[in-house]
Amino acid sequence: MTTHTRTLETRIFAFEPPRWRPVRRLFTYTLGASAALLVWLALYGWLGYRLWAQGAPLLAPLNVVLMAVLVAAGVLIALVGWELLRRWASLMRPVGWRALSVPQMMALTPSEFEAYVAQRIFARQGYAVVNTPDVKDGGIDIILTDVQGATAVVQCKRYRGTVGEEVVRDLYGTMLHSGATQGFLVTTGNISLAARRWAVGKPLELIDGTRLVELARSVPYTNASSVHR
Repeated sequence: MTTHTRTLETRIFAFEPPRWRPVRRLFTYTLGASAALLVWLALYGWLGYRLWAQGAPLLAPLNVVLMAVLVAAGVLIALVGWELLRRWASLMRPVGWRALSVPQMMALTPSEFEAYVAQRIFARQGYAVVNTPDVKDGGIDIILTDVQGATAVVQCKRYRGTVGEEVVRDLYGTMLHSGATQGFLVTTGNISLAARRWAVGKPLELIDGTRLVELARSVPYTNASSVHR
């Protein structure tokens, strides 16, 4: 029993909710990395000047220290630079959907809204996504699979009003019935306080309209890996 519980918890935590990283942070990190690169180049130039122009011995104490610093800093800057390039490429990579406002999402058909949520929110987080058929979907609009093979279910509600506790209860029942380890409720509207309280302590993530817009405008953490129906 203990082993089963630990395994289940591990699979649940493997499904991280979508995270929001403002684009301005990526600019800040890039500027910082660029400044570090300039300092590294200055030190490299100084070492070269000492060795070739001044004829300082290669194994002089100061030169040894400079070489050690340059090697260590060079590896670190290369790793950080590669990660920044990956994130910029992910940001600039063409996607099927641009970020939409709530009124623009409300103008979509239910099927279009589900496709938007699947691709713009979850596929960009690195999950494999499958849109379920609109008829007899059993309350499941999107099925997600993470890198460990765990599954989660997503229910999309294109509402103008407030989603109540009953909807969250139904989602939880659907999640348990399907054998998924996580459930996501995504809506253009609001989510009632009672619904949020009921979801506390359960593997449910509730995303209202305000957060949905933030996530759609965010910088994705990983490249998308999606499967279309």
